[in-house]
Amino acid sequence: MPFICPSIRNLRISSSKLRPGSNLPFCLPRRRISSSPTWIEEETLAGYKSSKYYPVKIGETIQDTYKIRVKLGYGRHSTTWLCTDLQNSFKVLKILTANDGVSREAQVLKHVRDSATESQSPGKYCVRRAEDIFVIPGKKGNRHQCFVFEPLGPNLLESASQRKRTSRNGFHIDEVRWMTVYFVHALDFLHQHGVVHTDLKLDNIQLTLPDNEKEILDAFVSAAEAENPSTIRTNADGAPVYTSRQMFQDELTFPILCDLGSAKLGKPPHEGLVQALPYRAPEVMLGASWDSKIDIWSLGVLIWELVLGERLFGEKSQETSLELMLRYLGPPPDEFLQRCSRRDEYFDSNDHWRHGKIERMDLEDRVEMTMDMPLFFDFLRSMLRWDPRERLSALELLEHPWLRV
Repeated sequence: MPFICPSIRNLRISSSKLRPGSNLPFCLPRRRISSSPTWIEEETLAGYKSSKYYPVKIGETIQDTYKIRVKLGYGRHSTTWLCTDLQNSFKVLKILTANDGVSREAQVLKHVRDSATESQSPGKYCVRRAEDIFVIPGKKGNRHQCFVFEPLGPNLLESASQRKRTSRNGFHIDEVRWMTVYFVHALDFLHQHGVVHTDLKLDNIQLTLPDNEKEILDAFVSAAEAENPSTIRTNADGAPVYTSRQMFQDELTFPILCDLGSAKLGKPPHEGLVQALPYRAPEVMLGASWDSKIDIWSLGVLIWELVLGERLFGEKSQETSLELMLRYLGPPPDEFLQRCSRRDEYFDSNDHWRHGKIERMDLEDRVEMTMDMPLFFDFLRSMLRWDPRERLSALELLEHPWLRV
């Protein structure tokens, strides 16, 4: 089995220390500050209601423990903040919107935390686990679920974009192979304990911080506090809205699978629409029941994206994605289509594609082949199969020759 370190605290590689005067580039605002009434951050999201968000104020202390320092991000269901605890250690606090997923995400995170305590799987160190879980009261009787995590660096989407901006290069295939070992270990741990992630994508994989983590985070906070006033504007309820900030780092550290907010816990089969469209498995698109093998499909798409810098099956529509699957994978097995409730929307009674002729093309035709590329494509095809029963499990993937080169 490929080597993996036994503790997340040991998952570090040597890094150059920050030089004097080099702190500020680590702190970049997501948006420029504006004095105009234009909506910013979470206010720009569809369906935004100011009353659903907890009115965080930078400098306040949550749960008598976590002092808010910098806003890290936002979404339709939460905001995320860099904090310091009573020991002045940095933590990340995620605050969900009012009464939103109070039990579901907490249930998954508690299950993962408890499973990690008993598990011998090295993959437990490759999944972000909650260090603290609690609920705080909001306005008008609202309740907000909160999770505390260890700080991490940028996600892989940000890291890949930064690389392209600075060097015009993405990740080398050897780097991708090395990271893939961690991805597969993470999925193996989750799947062993009855968790399907359902939202595997570059945004949801973050890199650990280098050895000088405290120095980097101190510089990050100092730069944030020095650069602007913390309050940007107030929302309709009079609560402050802040800009989020990103950290960038040049070196490649260890990847951690994050965000279990959409994870499915329980015995399969499961049903329903899940996964971001570019990473969505065919059984989900076609209305069949699904299990942990949808994560394996997403992993194959994600690895292609890291190596080639493009979405293998597009991102426009399910019809377009299915057309590309037919082009590169050939027709789906009849037995698989018989299990799909939406089969007739896309295929005729003879299981032929309803929406025009499709020209077949090999995946290999899209890249310049090198010596170990045949193994890479074999690894990829072991995940990208129409019928989920034919895809390798995470445990089986760990034994694939491409990961053992």
